[in-house]
Amino acid sequence: MKRRHFLSLSGLVSGACLIPAGIARRIHAAALRTSGPLFLAPENTWIDLYAEFDGGGFNLHLGDPHAEPQYPNLSEFIGDKGFNPDIDEDLREYAVEWRRYEPDFDEEEEGAIAMLKEELNHPIDGMEREKWLEWEFKAFENPMAQAYHYLSGLTLKNLNCATETDRGLGGVDLIEGPNGSNYDPFCYVDSLQALASLQHRLNELDEGACIRIV
Repeated sequence: MKRRHFLSLSGLVSGACLIPAGIARRIHAAALRTSGPLFLAPENTWIDLYAEFDGGGFNLHLGDPHAEPQYPNLSEFIGDKGFNPDIDEDLREYAVEWRRYEPDFDEEEEGAIAMLKEELNHPIDGMEREKWLEWEFKAFENPMAQAYHYLSGLTLKNLNCATETDRGLGGVDLIEGPNGSNYDPFCYVDSLQALASLQHRLNELDEGACIRIV
């Protein structure tokens, strides 16, 4: 069962407290009059949240949903694994642990370390790239995961507010991943009205974040 944190964003439902009733009524009325809700975008924007329709609701992306992965260089990758790329002994330990060199590879050690040093400033490739895509990219670096981590760090919810059954204008789910793991985390917004309510809350927090529907 996926772990869900419901964010109540409507001032119209019992117990909800984040969206003022007047704003909620305007959003609701605009949705009835037109094909979409009332969006109150910020005057100054420095964060783009893209809402991609999936047939029922919207998946949120922090940045371009179709952007190519930005691979770290080997030095950054080695550092993230707890090794110092500026120390030969750490490079040796990395070669044993990650490149599967034999622990007693003394005859090859000088050449292996020299090869690693030549690669330090280049984007990762091969096995390192596969491992990064499997873990770091899925859990942290892809646009959906970044939207999850960004929103989960904001004050979007009062724990005494409405429950999942009292959606009002709709809601946002922060979904950690399959079986409660932190693989493939994402944010799901179930309606246009909920997107408008989320935009209002981001404006209140002065985040400079603009939700763009794609």
